Amino acid sequence: MNITRGPEGWTVRIVREGQQHSKYFRFSDGGIRKSLANAQKWRDKKIKELGERQWRKGPRKRPTNNTSGVTGVSKNVYGRWVATWQEEGVQRFLTFKTKREAVAHRKAMIEETA
Repeated sequence: MNITRGPEGWTVRIVREGQQHSKYFRFSDGGIRKSLANAQKWRDKKIKELGERQWRKGPRKRPTNNTSGVTGVSKNVYGRWVATWQEEGVQRFLTFKTKREAVAHRKAMIEETA
C-alpha cells in the first residue's frame, strides 16, 4: 500500500493478489491536509475491505537457477565452486575446487555468524 504526493494531489495504491486498487485525491478538494486525510480514510476503509497483506508461509521453492542445491553456493565461469555469506553486513566469498568443500565452508560460516 502506498500514498504518494504528486504535483496536484495524493495517489493511494493497494495491490492484492496481483490486482491494483487506486484512487486519486486532488489538493483542490479542500487543500493538502484535508485531501491527505481523505486519502488515508479511503486507504483504511479499502484495507478493511480487502484484508491485510498476506505473507507467504513455509519454505520457499529452490530457484531454478540454483544448480548446486545449496543457497550461497554456486559455480563461477572458471568452473570453481564459490561459497558466499554475509559477515557484519559485508558480502564475503571464497572459491573451492569441489562442491563439497564449498558447501561445508558455507555452512560453517553461517553457523559462526549466527
